[in-house]
Amino acid sequence: MAESVMRFIVQYQPLVIAAGVAFLLLMAAVTILVIALKRARGPEPADSVLPVQKEASEALTGAAPDVAEPRVKRARLSVGDTPSPWTQGVYERHSPEAKLARVLPAFAFDAAGEIHRSQHPEFVDATELATTLRYCKTAVGVGVHGAYAALLLWHVGDPLYATMALKVVSHTQLADEEKSLIRFLFQDVTQQKIKARELPHLKAWKNPGFQASLSLYTEKHISTGKWQELQQQLPASLLQYHQLEVARKSPARVMYREAAANVLFAEALFQQNLETLQKYLSTKRWQRLVQSGKVARFKSWLDAQEIKSAHTALLFIADPEVFEKDDLSDDRQRQVVSQLDAQNVREWLFQGARMPALAERRQYFKFFCLFGRHGEAVRCFATLGIFRRDRALRLYYARALFSGDMLHEAWAEMSALLTEFPRDAAVLNEAGIYAHKLGRYEEAAQIFATARGLFPDDATIAYNEAVFTEQYSKVQVEAKWSAVQKLTVPPVVEA
Repeated sequence: MAESVMRFIVQYQPLVIAAGVAFLLLMAAVTILVIALKRARGPEPADSVLPVQKEASEALTGAAPDVAEPRVKRARLSVGDTPSPWTQGVYERHSPEAKLARVLPAFAFDAAGEIHRSQHPEFVDATELATTLRYCKTAVGVGVHGAYAALLLWHVGDPLYATMALKVVSHTQLADEEKSLIRFLFQDVTQQKIKARELPHLKAWKNPGFQASLSLYTEKHISTGKWQELQQQLPASLLQYHQLEVARKSPARVMYREAAANVLFAEALFQQNLETLQKYLSTKRWQRLVQSGKVARFKSWLDAQEIKSAHTALLFIADPEVFEKDDLSDDRQRQVVSQLDAQNVREWLFQGARMPALAERRQYFKFFCLFGRHGEAVRCFATLGIFRRDRALRLYYARALFSGDMLHEAWAEMSALLTEFPRDAAVLNEAGIYAHKLGRYEEAAQIFATARGLFPDDATIAYNEAVFTEQYSKVQVEAKWSAVQKLTVPPVVEA
């Protein structure tokens, strides 16, 4: 029997191979048909779920009893230990990601950093909104439809959107991307300030208007061509805020050139100077803000600053109008000293610990000088790097040396300053004072004479010269009287 079968196979080999191939094709067709029927009836087992879909699905729990249960073979989600085929069915039928992308509003920020959004009531179908809100009566409904419902409520101007937004951002099982999206779009509700660049996964949402706004607020610079391209997607209702952002992204030279005639560029320049001052504690930025024509606004901003960190405390030290500690109010003095004393400055000053940023060390040095901590000031000056060439800081340094009884070093520093800045009023004034206090009267007289000739209307120099002249005259009188006494025999007796 076996031999006859083998002879048959050998004799009809092409037919046997063809039959085998046909059988395999038939089995493949049957398999595909079975899979198609299964998918038509409901979702596949949990093991076949794509990772992203599976993660989103596992974040949902619960059910809405008033919605007909879809036909599914088995559940991927559950409420506790109870299978919930309804949840998975609703999730797959309604595709929350696609719906969110469709109704995302464009956004913008004003000068105060408050968010604005464009409403489109026509995006919302009343029946769909009612159904979505009914789904959100359960925890699972919030998980599936919460972010979508919050946006729908916003578009129709319903005050319930605030409640829904808070529900969404506090929902433990909602996808992180959706929670971040709602936190970003409803910062005024959640009271959590977030910048677009802090949430890179916002780029996942593909709505053109949203993407255009996102691009505007995340790119460092906006060219003319880019701005023209973005304008095609951005809503006209938010144009004034978008133009402000474009002004902020312009080169500094353009801001300075346009600020005098364009309020948007003036505002952009003010904001840039304010941000730079906060970050680098720059004295020049402080002066620019005072001279910007917005000094009242700047002072109001300063008054609102609470000293809760060393950096904020040093901000007030950076004020170029603060020459002595008494230039700060008593409250500010206490707050600054309390905050900076809480930092263990000796660790980085004397023990080799990690130092603060150079901009902060610069203001620490000024703080030490203002509050009479001369040893710390002298040590801090050695850490200032390029700032050791700064004229104002070198004047403070000479003062710290003099007050710390390092008289020779103080005069050496003042002599170097006189050589480098022979026509500087502050340098001449300080040098004259130090020469006077060190008993270098001839040099002091020469310095004050030079200063008076260059700055005849400087009240400070005039006052210090008068004090010096009065005291120097007494010294001269005493010296001459002593000489007279030595020349007379017997010595002249005072009357």
